[in-house]
Amino acid sequence: METFLSVFQKMNIPLSAKKTVGPTKEIEYLGIILDTEKMEARLPEDKRLRISSIIDSFSHRLSCTKRDLLSLLGHLNFACRVIVPGRSFVSHLIALSTRAEKLHHHIHLNIECRADLAMWAKFLKNWNGISFFLDDDITSAADIELFTDATPSSFGGFYGNHWFQGNFAEEIYSEQMSMAFCELYPIVMSCVLWGKFWKRKRILFFCDNLSTVDIIRKGRSKVQSIMKLMRTLTFHSAYYSFVIHAQHIPGVKNSIADALSRYQMTRFRQLAPRADANPTPCVPHNQLLMT
Repeated sequence: METFLSVFQKMNIPLSAKKTVGPTKEIEYLGIILDTEKMEARLPEDKRLRISSIIDSFSHRLSCTKRDLLSLLGHLNFACRVIVPGRSFVSHLIALSTRAEKLHHHIHLNIECRADLAMWAKFLKNWNGISFFLDDDITSAADIELFTDATPSSFGGFYGNHWFQGNFAEEIYSEQMSMAFCELYPIVMSCVLWGKFWKRKRILFFCDNLSTVDIIRKGRSKVQSIMKLMRTLTFHSAYYSFVIHAQHIPGVKNSIADALSRYQMTRFRQLAPRADANPTPCVPHNQLLMT
């Protein structure tokens, strides 16, 4: 390197100092900090603060020009290189930008737009723009003894020897209730309760509800109550650095979680004799549905 720099100096060829950094455990590459000691990629602090400031300015506006919205999308798309789950929260903003023909035309920032921006603000504030390098292989939920199930009135989940079960709160029935919501609910509950054990993993859930699978794959839903669940799932998967995949398989055999969701405790103890004596407390309904 010293010989190389010396030759360029004698030939009066300019070089950027930050592009000739020697061996180091932390380096900025294409605007992203790569840290080989912590095995993480993150946004530089100045960029994180700048994007947070821009999002905050939008939160106080009722409308913006198409030019301003496209500028915001440029910042968010850059952040998605590290905050990969954030991709689920730019699609609506992109669709919104197509409603205006000219760059100077104004666009109304609707409730869904504000909810997505609030999600981004939460990412940048709490997650600090950090993304762990994930495992290349996808782990089947069954391989780590992770099972969830739901009925129209109750739900249950099992992981290792830990388990939870509960009844859907009465206020849920006043919202848009569906089996897609019911099946997604215990999946999100398991991510909140046990996600801290799944760092760097890609976990594949098998589900017999096609709508639930599509929602997890897209990361979005037009149903407000389901979108609240997806915000919670996305945030915790980012915070604990894991990814949830879903695959549709009709008639999935799910005996342990099925017994829990139906409160068939004798059957559950027969199927999982080493399970904890007491359940893991569920997160309250109003905390699980992120607004």
